Amino acid sequence: MSAAARFSPFFLNTEGRALFCVFYPAQETLKPKGFIVHIPAFAEEMNKSRRMVALQAQHFAKNNYSVLVVDLLGTGDSAGDFSDATWSIWKQDIEAACQWLTGQGASAITLWGLRLGALLALDFAADTTFKINHVLCWQPVLSGELFMTQFLRLRIAAAMMDKNAPQEKTADLKQQLLDGQSIEVSGYALHPDLVKPLLTLSANRIAIGNVEHISIIEVLASPDKPVSASTQKFVGEQQNKARSIAMSTVVGSPFWATQEIAEVPELLTASINCLI
Repeated sequence: MSAAARFSPFFLNTEGRALFCVFYPAQETLKPKGFIVHIPAFAEEMNKSRRMVALQAQHFAKNNYSVLVVDLLGTGDSAGDFSDATWSIWKQDIEAACQWLTGQGASAITLWGLRLGALLALDFAADTTFKINHVLCWQPVLSGELFMTQFLRLRIAAAMMDKNAPQEKTADLKQQLLDGQSIEVSGYALHPDLVKPLLTLSANRIAIGNVEHISIIEVLASPDKPVSASTQKFVGEQQNKARSIAMSTVVGSPFWATQEIAEVPELLTASINCLI
């Protein structure tokens, strides 16, 4: 069994915020093939995914890519509470991560996003001044509104199990957020300015023409399962706009959502192949 790639944990200070990061430097030579920032999944999906993210970062490093894995404000070991997080602050955190990588020699950066992190990566890439040569999307969320509707349903489901809890609808919860109120879902307090941008954000409407290439990898339960309709539509629309985009699949467990921590070894190789 090959040795794990070396890594360096540290806190990146930006705008008075301490962001916990882990840097996996390229292993083979002094000149990396490329530089990658990982943008994590949302809430509990991030926690479930840590194992796969670490394995992939090590695999990238062993193949001579330098990788920065960052916990955004209010998540993981970074400063702040989840209730402090907003969409714009998270984009500022990615900006700080990219700036740090330029100090390590990066002239172009790959954004590697998981689930909602993929949508955040695309949104960030649309208006940053950094050169984003590639966005690698793992099982991307392509509709912020649909994702948030599904997340809010966790609160509704919990209320149904408690006869003393108010029986709400997703429309009620969305309106509370639009009115500037914070709400709690499954132990996560949502800031209105985290949710409101998501309710109108769709990957199809993001102006991502300045990104050189987009790669999408979906994890399927079996080889005969189809790629999601939303992903097929997104890929088709980007191709119609003459954008460079590729889609691939691997078979494995949905590690971001499984009860036990899961690994998908095929994903490690597939992701490397996207960068070559």
